[in-house]
Amino acid sequence: MPSAATSPTSSAQGWLYDLLRWAGVSQSTAAHWQQVVIKPVTVLAIVVVAVVIGWLGNRVIRHWVGAVASRAVARAESPRAAARAATITALLANIWRGVIVVLAFFVILGTIGVNLTPLLAGATVIGATLGFGAQSMVRDLLSGFLLIVEGQFDIGDTVMVGDTTGIVEDLTFRVTRLRGSDGTLWFVPNGEIRKLANTSRGWAQAMVNVPVPATADVDVVLQSVRDAAESVAHDPSYAPYCLEPPRVWGVVEAAADTFTTRVSVRTTLPERDLVARGLREEIVRRLHAVDVFVPAAPAPSPDGAVSEHQSDDS
Repeated sequence: MPSAATSPTSSAQGWLYDLLRWAGVSQSTAAHWQQVVIKPVTVLAIVVVAVVIGWLGNRVIRHWVGAVASRAVARAESPRAAARAATITALLANIWRGVIVVLAFFVILGTIGVNLTPLLAGATVIGATLGFGAQSMVRDLLSGFLLIVEGQFDIGDTVMVGDTTGIVEDLTFRVTRLRGSDGTLWFVPNGEIRKLANTSRGWAQAMVNVPVPATADVDVVLQSVRDAAESVAHDPSYAPYCLEPPRVWGVVEAAADTFTTRVSVRTTLPERDLVARGLREEIVRRLHAVDVFVPAAPAPSPDGAVSEHQSDDS
């Protein structure tokens, strides 16, 4: 009996088989009980361990991502930031649980005696093929995930990606959909987004350059521009959008026939163009009022004639 219990065949069966054989149970009965008791218990233990690991991982992910999301929501100025953070947290938790389920499934197959070598070899070949063929898609998905987590833009924001500018109509893990100002719908893969400008957050500068004839009086022009900017900043139509007092930069450019002054007002982003138009209109009115745009009279020649219009017939 002992010799049979310590044979290679018995050792390969497991400790319960060896114990039953040592107790005098027949070889077939011992093998039967080994199959009936040990493997189901092992499978149950694997399931329990997988459930516990999945639960712990879910708690860690929700705690860690939740803390990061809270900081992102505090920085973001979008009402969708909290919902986006909750979505990302749930997505990561589901991915974690999916990975645990797949690993537990393969471990259970190996426990019950299924040969995993052909299955894993085939999965490796298929995975490598898909990996080489779908590199761009994987890059798009990862980039989309980071864009959503970091909250670089939301649906409804006006963004500029490369030479494409438009309003974000949809954002998925793979592609961002932009609507151009002319109505064109652009589909931008997330993996292609390397530099992004978001013009829908925070504040903006309504900046206006004012070119005037070089013959104009600089002090008169600057005072007129300053008065116009102050008038717009206190106008009830524009005052709610002016976040700071106007700033007159002075002469920012000079040429032979013109010089350019500049004025700026810090405004809210959506109303930047509105405030800039108001500044231009009021500046033009003020400059016309002081005859800045009236052409200067040509200088007369010593004999009283206008030199520029002298006739060549004499």
